[in-house]
Amino acid sequence: MSRDIELEQKIDAYVKGKLSEEEAQKLWEKLLQRPEYIELLKTELGVQSILKKRSSNNHSTSAEENGIIYSIQSSWKWMAAAAAVALLVVSINFFQLDTNKSLQSEVPSQFNLAENLSSAEVFRSQKTETLPSDSLLNRGFEAALSGDISKAIAAYDEIINNYSDESAATKAYLNKGIIQYNSGGFGESIESFKAVIKRDTKRKILEEKAYWYMGNAYINIEQPEKAREAIHKVYSMDGIYRKPSFRLLKKLDYKLGNVDYDNFEEQMKEGE
Repeated sequence: MSRDIELEQKIDAYVKGKLSEEEAQKLWEKLLQRPEYIELLKTELGVQSILKKRSSNNHSTSAEENGIIYSIQSSWKWMAAAAAVALLVVSINFFQLDTNKSLQSEVPSQFNLAENLSSAEVFRSQKTETLPSDSLLNRGFEAALSGDISKAIAAYDEIINNYSDESAATKAYLNKGIIQYNSGGFGESIESFKAVIKRDTKRKILEEKAYWYMGNAYINIEQPEKAREAIHKVYSMDGIYRKPSFRLLKKLDYKLGNVDYDNFEEQMKEGE
């Protein structure tokens, strides 16, 4: 290995108790980049047992030996501290990477439009008059599935602007939010989902969906606290998203530090 004279001098200074707390912290960080120096110190620590035996046999120790023992004990304390710092850094990095990965695996980059967009309650027969808002809702649905997103948004905006008092407007907000989400406009989608929640609707499933999509959007813009609020609301509604909301809620708690790390796997199994 290439020698790092400056690092060796810092180690020697630490062993002799000449480094401040801040300087020692920087030394530990440097050690993480040069772990081979830990191996070198292990050789030095091997002397400790020999000196202890000599001390017990002779019942006395020279000043020089005392100095060596002090040096070795200081080295041991230094290594223990460095090892603790190394373990802490590795643990933090592991938990952060694992949590981020787990959250991303639970959050879709896009929602399947055919499965998530809402259409009118009933596609009425030709003999029955279709409400203009329902007609627009179905028109937007068909446009979105065919890939004409701008046409779909135009249909939903027309419902929102001209038929705001009708139930179709709630679905229009929800559908618009999903399309915005899929386009990467997570902030805009959150506003659309909030509009669904603010409306007085008898269809609790629409409110539940709005909270679910909104929670996913908050995760995408890295706002876990707000995401947790939304996902917890989904879970408390005990509806179609209860199971996935439980898992996502626990992973959000894990990221936010609100969960028992030792029991995390068991808690996750509860949601399976």
